[in-house]
Amino acid sequence: MFAPVSYAIAAAVLFYVALPVVGAFIVRGQWRKFRTRLRQADGLPELPPGTASEGMPVKAFGAVDAIGGDDELWIRTDRVTFAVDMKGVPVYLVSDASDGRSESGEEDSVERLAWSGLPAVSQGVRAFAAGRASVEAGKLVLGPLGKEPPLVILHSGDDGDVVVRAIRGGRHRNEYWNQLTQVSLAMGVLSMSGIVSLALAGGSIPLVTALVLAAAFSPLLPLLPPGLAAFMLYRRFWKRARYFRARRDVAALRDPPDAMAVGWRYRALVSTAASLASFAAGLAVNAWLVVVILRRIL
Repeated sequence: MFAPVSYAIAAAVLFYVALPVVGAFIVRGQWRKFRTRLRQADGLPELPPGTASEGMPVKAFGAVDAIGGDDELWIRTDRVTFAVDMKGVPVYLVSDASDGRSESGEEDSVERLAWSGLPAVSQGVRAFAAGRASVEAGKLVLGPLGKEPPLVILHSGDDGDVVVRAIRGGRHRNEYWNQLTQVSLAMGVLSMSGIVSLALAGGSIPLVTALVLAAAFSPLLPLLPPGLAAFMLYRRFWKRARYFRARRDVAALRDPPDAMAVGWRYRALVSTAASLASFAAGLAVNAWLVVVILRRIL
């Protein structure tokens, strides 16, 4: 009798919770790796002129000079011009949003793009690059650092601020909404349609049908009143947690690390817990109301 309910709950947990959360951890790990690489790159020596840097891991601040025909990005500094082989290398774009000091969550954003999908790059755009220097066919080239490709960031603003801005904005705005989530939700809708059809065709009692429908439409439930108020709180706390994590990473960037990093980490954890609790509360209230209403009308 309650088999459709078990199927619906299992499908909801798998497609609406488990798989999106796995995708969220993957996305968060990718951005954490970016911030780690950026901190390491910031500690490298700056690229010297001539061939003195050959074989050295270096960083460089400059401007885009030209784009070569063989996936080469030419960057010009005050002292030297060098090329970066961009084949298969991602590009990070740092865009202005605000001064990053507001707890509303508005701050600089970092976008990761494949080189092949990058729109035209204007000459003079500021650039930060890090990699191992080498001389190939008479030209200075920044290549991979071990197994990692060279790090390339395009930005607007001062060179002295780019690392802090990229650390502050180098994270996903909402890890739950990722590519795996989109695929998982589509699969969930397909599986739920079959389970709902089974419940409706089997002459189930109203409680079973109501529970199945509530599970099937659970991704939409937080957007309905009165749970919508809790959903708005969830978004607010999530933005605050993101802001606190950014402040933590910036504080940890200093040498020695700022003692405030621990405090920012604690505030981020509290805000994250509050956001999840708000979301769960809104979902639970709306799910209960939907089941009650459906039992009366079915």
